[in-house]
Amino acid sequence: MAAQGRARRRRGEARPRPSRSRRSARATRPPGGGGQAGGPQPGVDLGKQAVLVAAENAAKQETGKYWFSNKLSEQSYVVRAESGTYAVAGARIEDFSWTGAEPGVGTTFHWRELPAEPLTPADEAGWKKAGAPAKIKVWSTDKSLTLDASKGSEWKNDGTSDGSRKWLRGELTLEEMQKLPTDPKQLAERFFNGSESLRKNAMIPEDAELPAHMKTKEFRSRWPITVVGRLNSVPLPPKVRAGLMRALAAQPGVTAIGETTDSLGRKGVALASLPEVVEVTGEYGGPAEDAGTYESREEIVFAKETGKVLARRTVLTKPGATYRDLKPGFVIYASTVRDSGWTDTKPTPPVEQPS
Repeated sequence: MAAQGRARRRRGEARPRPSRSRRSARATRPPGGGGQAGGPQPGVDLGKQAVLVAAENAAKQETGKYWFSNKLSEQSYVVRAESGTYAVAGARIEDFSWTGAEPGVGTTFHWRELPAEPLTPADEAGWKKAGAPAKIKVWSTDKSLTLDASKGSEWKNDGTSDGSRKWLRGELTLEEMQKLPTDPKQLAERFFNGSESLRKNAMIPEDAELPAHMKTKEFRSRWPITVVGRLNSVPLPPKVRAGLMRALAAQPGVTAIGETTDSLGRKGVALASLPEVVEVTGEYGGPAEDAGTYESREEIVFAKETGKVLARRTVLTKPGATYRDLKPGFVIYASTVRDSGWTDTKPTPPVEQPS
């Protein structure tokens, strides 16, 4: 996550449009009701039960010749203009990749930049009140950025490899992925609990001590959500993907938050990590008034009918520092999956931008 100001974990990471804003809200929704006749049974977590049902549906998905993933990543920035404060989605990158199911078919990766835009209708009104600037100055981590709200870029192709690559920073080949266990406990040990996997993904040398915040219960609840989100781009067998969902739902500190809506307006069922404290120090510059702390948690949203990952996002739980003017539920960062799945037809990137 590219936070505004110098953020340090103290735990224990143009086409015409009728409207510039595409989200009516970016807040999580409270858990929904439901259950058996007469009300919920004692000890039954209906939110997690919904995720487990989604996992069952994920296991039933058919495979094909290609796995594809189309994802939108964006960071939220708070703009404090003379006319008032508003928020925009910036640093917006859409990527599209596909991988052949058989060794040697190969894999390819496309990406394009998308224009910055106001987050909600209220933010759009604030942006217009500020003169609807095409160039928006914001602070990001250790430098000033100028976001472009007027245009993006065309698709760019990083080329096609022969399929011999390894995923997850060198952890798995295509053949190894097909041999992964489907048992949730074994998958949790392989991807969530094992220090080797954590070290590789965090690029920490084997002989180095893990940072203190990586040993906390807050981080340990956040890390599995990050892993499952990343694995959505990997051509895993359906039963392995379902096993990972079940493993995630069973992790300490991971809770169900019921039905929610992603930034594209799709409904799904979600799991969340424990909240973590983030300290903005201003060590590398940035507005002095942004210094302080706030709390956020990681969330992952699944489609109930297919078990597909719809989104992984960082959500504000306790306002402060950079986000002192905002309410809990504000989405700080989002990785939203426009589409993913197996197909027998060679995939191609979408022409239309997300709306």
